Amino acid sequence: MSLLPLFQACDQSALGHAMRNVAWLFPLVETLHLLALGLLGGTVLIVDLRLFGAVLRQEPVSRLAREVEPWMIGGLAAMLITGLLLFFCEALRLYTSGAFRTKMIFLLLAVVYTFTAHRRVVFDARPPSPMRGRMAALVSLALWTAVGLCGRAIGFLRA
Repeated sequence: MSLLPLFQACDQSALGHAMRNVAWLFPLVETLHLLALGLLGGTVLIVDLRLFGAVLRQEPVSRLAREVEPWMIGGLAAMLITGLLLFFCEALRLYTSGAFRTKMIFLLLAVVYTFTAHRRVVFDARPPSPMRGRMAALVSLALWTAVGLCGRAIGFLRA
């Protein structure tokens, strides 16, 4: 089953045309996407650095994660919405982009990991062992870094 018809429909949609032809729309959406990425990245980073024991050692991991969770979810939601808008702008080019496909795989893995295994470590009733916390943080940082790097590669690696 090919996804090409879906990508073509997105590319030819009114939204796709608007994203390409309204001079200020793409830069605005791209800016919001990057701000959302910064918000999401900042919240992930602070929790993962706490799991490493590098910052805020006196703060329980679960309380820190609970405090930043609304910001993390807001950043993720804004990033997904603006990312979808950016997708409509160049859907046909993205169809053949290996960097885009790789980013989507890492994004799926990062979101699933963040809301399952990572969440269990962070919100466990008992503080995680140093090794368990470091491993959870390392996997989290690796996945989210891969999402960011692959996203950046989309602009440079043409299909």
